[in-house]
Amino acid sequence: MKIIIFILLTTAGVFFLPNDFFTTFVERVIPIGCDGENGMDNFEMTVLLIKTLTCGVGAGAVIIPFRTR
Repeated sequence: MKIIIFILLTTAGVFFLPNDFFTTFVERVIPIGCDGENGMDNFEMTVLLIKTLTCGVGAGAVIIPFRTR
């Protein structure tokens, strides 16, 4: 049950969080070294990966209090 809640929270976070913060973070901190279409693909994939990682950590933090021993 906790796995389903984790997946749902992560997916909801990826869909509903705005891209502006993540886009500016990637533009300023992470260098993308390609030109043209490959560069844009790498940029968008990096934004998506960072957004998913952030949502996964947040979902994990929400689920921790529901642990049972």
